[in-house]
Amino acid sequence: MSDAAGRPWTRLPDRSAVTARVDTSAALGATAITAVVLALLLSAQAAMGAAVTSGSQPVAAVDTAPTEPGALAWENATERTVQLNPQQMALPYGGGSVGQLAVETAANDTHVAFRLTWEDPTADTNISEPGAYSDAAAIMVRRGEQPPIMMGGGDTPVNIWYWRASWQHGDQDVGGDMYTYPHPDAETKPGLAADNPLSKQRYADYGQNYYAKGYGSLSYAENQPVQASGRRTDDGWQVVFVRERTANGTYDAGLTGGEPVHIAFAVWNGSADEVNGKKSITLRFSQLQGDELSVPSDSSGDSGGSGGDGAAGDGEGTVSGDDGLWVTRSFGNGLAGVVGVVVVTYLVAYRSIRRRS
Repeated sequence: MSDAAGRPWTRLPDRSAVTARVDTSAALGATAITAVVLALLLSAQAAMGAAVTSGSQPVAAVDTAPTEPGALAWENATERTVQLNPQQMALPYGGGSVGQLAVETAANDTHVAFRLTWEDPTADTNISEPGAYSDAAAIMVRRGEQPPIMMGGGDTPVNIWYWRASWQHGDQDVGGDMYTYPHPDAETKPGLAADNPLSKQRYADYGQNYYAKGYGSLSYAENQPVQASGRRTDDGWQVVFVRERTANGTYDAGLTGGEPVHIAFAVWNGSADEVNGKKSITLRFSQLQGDELSVPSDSSGDSGGSGGDGAAGDGEGTVSGDDGLWVTRSFGNGLAGVVGVVVVTYLVAYRSIRRRS
């Protein structure tokens, strides 16, 4: 067919065909963008996993697991130094007065022991008045999936072992009159009356066992299998924690092979007003390494020894309080998170490209 001038008509393309071509172009572009974003997220996940793991903690094989800081069995253990940083993830921020912590681990068939050594020029053991805080130390332990570094999470609870200098080296009446309240007939100590484990007048055991599912969720465990003992050194403290490899508490971390055993550390300096969330902490996990304990993965960093914390350094201060990809946590598990990211990225990219076409 032709027009009045004899020129052939040009047939306009069918609208559905144009739409199909535009949709195909948008789909290809969205697919490419999604692939790039997915690759970046997976790389970030691997990098974050390495960032929150500082290396392996050697475990010395001994006949008898040492329960005291001066035990001869510690001569067989390898000392490893980890870096400590101020707690800056949740209120109250603070700490950081202790910069390094030396860690040694020894085990036999039935027990695992840790010895922590750090410098602290003041022995803070008297908490009998307001504003007086005790020196202290803790180990956070989890077997299996690596938890968020800030005291675990709802689906990854952690086991925390705690020692306080005032329990072992303080006055006979540990709390003095600090927790005393006036009463018409006499003075009363409600914490002591309620059997608060932190308000006792004296302690026979110096280690306590706790569970946590995230910051602010610390709870006293019904099962108390942890032993601890500390001594004052020329320039600080040396504290031993020891526990059987297996324990029956709800969230007690098993210390046997088969799955990774993740550990992290915290220290409090009472004279620096460090208490509760104000503390010096490791921002990276270590994993126990031994013939009967799990060997760390390839992303774990250095192989331990006295050479330091491996990947420790200025970058530690930027590590987040979670492990792995942050988006996956918001979706509840890693697979759902990745699928969610892929779907959302594709839809947004597709719509944006189609609008511009």
